[in-house]
Amino acid sequence: MVVYSSVIKQGRDSKRQSDLRSIQSALEQYYADQFYYPASLTFGSALSGGSKTYMNTIPIGSPQYSYVASPASCSTNCSSYCLYAKLENSSPGVGSCAANGTNNFAVYPP
Repeated sequence: MVVYSSVIKQGRDSKRQSDLRSIQSALEQYYADQFYYPASLTFGSALSGGSKTYMNTIPIGSPQYSYVASPASCSTNCSSYCLYAKLENSSPGVGSCAANGTNNFAVYPP
């Protein structure tokens, strides 16, 4: 039973990591076209810029993912971002992103 529980948690963690990598890819495509990152994301909605849709539906996650654009005061023309998730089985750290609540995994521009 313990092994099964661990496998289930690992599966959910893999899904969270995959979701963030997919969002990261869409953000990089957005940046390549717009020359900046969006100031905010609406999880559960599309990521669009101009007439182009980069992701039809941004995954919501459970627990919910979060996005922080930087510099912190940017309302347009943001130069960077951090995407956060809470993993169940591991704590790989957040790299160059500042800690964000209980989240222990982050992705940021390559």
